[in-house]
Amino acid sequence: MCAGNAADVPNIAAESLVGNWEHDYALPTDEQQTPPETVPPLSSSGHLSHLPSQVTHLRFVAVDRCRSFIDTNRKVKLNTGLQSKAVFCRLFGLLKVRAQRMRYWYGIKRHARKTRTRSYRRTPKKSGPARSLTCKDEFALTLMKLRLGLTNDFLANIFGVSAGTCSAILNTWIKLLARKLKCLIVWPSKEQTRMFMPHSLRVKYPNLRCTLDCSETFIYRPRDLKLQSATWSEYKHHNTLKYLVAIAPDGLISFISKAWGGRTTDRYIVQHSGILDLIEPYDLVLADRGFTIREDLLFRHADLEIPPPSSGLTQMSRMNVLKTKKVANTRIHVERAINRIKWFKILSGVLHVSLIPLFDDILVVCAALCNLLGPLVK
Repeated sequence: MCAGNAADVPNIAAESLVGNWEHDYALPTDEQQTPPETVPPLSSSGHLSHLPSQVTHLRFVAVDRCRSFIDTNRKVKLNTGLQSKAVFCRLFGLLKVRAQRMRYWYGIKRHARKTRTRSYRRTPKKSGPARSLTCKDEFALTLMKLRLGLTNDFLANIFGVSAGTCSAILNTWIKLLARKLKCLIVWPSKEQTRMFMPHSLRVKYPNLRCTLDCSETFIYRPRDLKLQSATWSEYKHHNTLKYLVAIAPDGLISFISKAWGGRTTDRYIVQHSGILDLIEPYDLVLADRGFTIREDLLFRHADLEIPPPSSGLTQMSRMNVLKTKKVANTRIHVERAINRIKWFKILSGVLHVSLIPLFDDILVVCAALCNLLGPLVK
């Protein structure tokens, strides 16, 4: 009995493994059923001689890892801030030639050792190590950083690179975008301003040249006590970076200043940002009550329009109420333009201290990308 049962065990096991499968996905595949004698031996060099060349070729195959983030217009606008997929492709086409030749920026100390200047006519390709991503992936990664405000570690996991490589890509591409897109922030001439001025503003302010306002971006508290004091904003009760934004009457962002500490006053930024050099005689500048720059504009034979002061103790006169309403209805457009800029989460969130050296370039890129959108005032 024992011998008979022992002899029947292999047959039962074989039957349970082969003939009694309850699910199709558990069936062995054809490759698993291949007899061992049909597999070529490892000693045959004819089957393995071509593998090194194929492995080397696969390392440099261009695979767009950003395809799932930009395959529709909705995803492009959500992830990159651009209006459509066509705008993304056209903008990348303008930057592709220059981007293929640029080297990654790893810091001042590392690049200071290399004093040799490159000749792009002789070396049209990028020098140094091979790219981990395609130029299109790097472009999408940079726009996603600006639009969504994602961390470098999260972006590195999405695109399959290290955090150091992601940081080098961002530092390089932000500099490139700021240099190439700066031309989109244009200060229009007086004739162009009058030509494209909306009809609603042409009646109220025929000499209107620009509308000014300041905005702030939160930053993490620096360790240095002097920097803490310089960036502290009493208005926001936080450490911030402050910058000036000017728009044309049609809503185009015509000027954006460099960043200052949060404790800097509006008048000081206007005086040292360079916008006063662009004002011409008989121009009208619209601003808020905090911009006490009337004397600075009088030196340039220009005028300032701000809401009338309010003491808060007595009721405003009917004339002052109507003037306040008139200025507020026109000045609201600069706040809408700032909201467009703040749609890029890197400016509306809390900025890391390591990105402060790139903040001026980030402002230029975000403002230039906003000018690619549709008109703000019709």
